[in-house]
Amino acid sequence: MKLSKIKELLQAEMLWGDEFLDIEVSNACGADLMSDILADNKVDAILLTGLSHRQIIQTTVMGDFAAIVFVRGKTPSEDVIELAREEKVPLLTTKFPLYESCGILYQAGLGHTQIQEKVSKDASSEDSESPQAMRLTYDIIGNDFNNAGKAAEQAKRVLKQIGIDSSIIRKVSVSAYEAEMNIVIHAHKGQLIFSITPKYIELIAKDQGPGIPDIQKAMQEGYSTAPDRIRELGFGAGMGLPNMNRFSDLFEIDSEVGKGTKVRMVINL
Repeated sequence: MKLSKIKELLQAEMLWGDEFLDIEVSNACGADLMSDILADNKVDAILLTGLSHRQIIQTTVMGDFAAIVFVRGKTPSEDVIELAREEKVPLLTTKFPLYESCGILYQAGLGHTQIQEKVSKDASSEDSESPQAMRLTYDIIGNDFNNAGKAAEQAKRVLKQIGIDSSIIRKVSVSAYEAEMNIVIHAHKGQLIFSITPKYIELIAKDQGPGIPDIQKAMQEGYSTAPDRIRELGFGAGMGLPNMNRFSDLFEIDSEVGKGTKVRMVINL
């Protein structure tokens, strides 16, 4: 289904991206929680959401969505629209609420034949210190929401430049973005370290922060210690660590209360 047809069905207004109205869209994701958006593995899909702050653009880029439709008549600020222009993400707004918007598109046939991607868990436990590895390191500052997501985005661009398969890039990008946001939300500061080898990509996220008292509980979907102000942004739904685990072939976590947390993820090529 063309984006122009979606615009017509939702009686939507184009905020930016008229030149993209001819793109083909095969599915949709409707969500107001960042981790739910990132966990969605549809391809060539649009995002329907009521979130309109800057991080929704970063999340859309990480998830490889084709466009954003803001529901409930939401309109983002000009700086969000400008970021969408930079990232070439078309933006629309509709007065329909999220539930009705998804129903209209589904009834019109969007997404009926989508096949879900299955994530392999054939994990690699190879040592990361390979002489052929490309290494990328990014410093992350806690509570810096203006720059949150930029490290994951920059790493994604590098992976595209060196020709990594798009399905692998998405797994790495989502894992990195979730890890970066965890540092921004919970820690004082931290690092994202990528090691890119011919057989796998290793991602290490380490921080200086409060640590995790109960890792087993933290790995449960829906468990979160994020404050209300973070939840209002669509984060803190308790899906960060579970999403990292879901998109990794090997997942390891170590944490010390009062010192910080280290997460290691391996995605096989």
